[in-house]
Amino acid sequence: MSKRILLGLLITALLLFLGLPGFAQESTVKGNLAGVVLDSSGAVVQGATVTLAGPTGNRTAKTDVDGKFIFAALTPGVYGVKVEQSGFKAADVKGIEVATGRTSSLRMQLEPGAVSETVEVSATAVTVDTTSTATGANLNDAFYASVPVPRNVSGLFYVAPGVADSGQAGRANPSISGGSGLENLYVADGVNITDPAFGGLGIFTRTYGSVGTGINLSFIKEVQVKTGGFEPQYGQATGGVVQIVTKSGGQDFHGAVGFFGAPVSTEANTRHESPGHQI
Repeated sequence: MSKRILLGLLITALLLFLGLPGFAQESTVKGNLAGVVLDSSGAVVQGATVTLAGPTGNRTAKTDVDGKFIFAALTPGVYGVKVEQSGFKAADVKGIEVATGRTSSLRMQLEPGAVSETVEVSATAVTVDTTSTATGANLNDAFYASVPVPRNVSGLFYVAPGVADSGQAGRANPSISGGSGLENLYVADGVNITDPAFGGLGIFTRTYGSVGTGINLSFIKEVQVKTGGFEPQYGQATGGVVQIVTKSGGQDFHGAVGFFGAPVSTEANTRHESPGHQI
């Protein structure tokens, strides 16, 4: 019997060991939402029911003895939070943005009253993650839908502060925080897609330079560009870290029709003048 128990423990340990890399990859492309629930006097509210509504369904948690709650490993997107506790009006807040690799913090305050009454709370989650020293920018689909950017995912990299053209490494491999274009780390949905030989995005060749990945913005949910202070697991990067998160499914059916055009008639004519000629 003892041998069977020992064998079972060894198999369990092996499965956990093999599953850790996958879990680590998954957690890098997720975000967290944490918060604290207080009453009108500022005292913490224990045991309150917190319901999270988002793209992949609903999740429920209870506040602890400090009135805190946390929802971990969330798909980046927009969420709503509803807090209920007997003796208080329910508090409901919507439009909370959860970003890749960050913990959004929310402060909820309950008012005395019947739990059947609901108070619509206008609050914005603090997306500054105090648990991380990394600096950079999170660029989601709502952002690139509002500003003119190239259709390829690499066009978003240059929007982040500290990112510039690297020159010889190609447009798909920018210089981040002063590093060369071949010193960055590129991760898509938790998988390292950096060229192992040259260090470029996707595929890099001596003849053609950066071939890139061909990922169109239509498939991108969010791009996170870390320009410095990133975590130890990214220690092999001496430039910056680029996290690419593709869109995932949800509970709602929806669709879109888009059109992209770049007619030659709208392009400006470049005038090439001989040296010394004044226009």
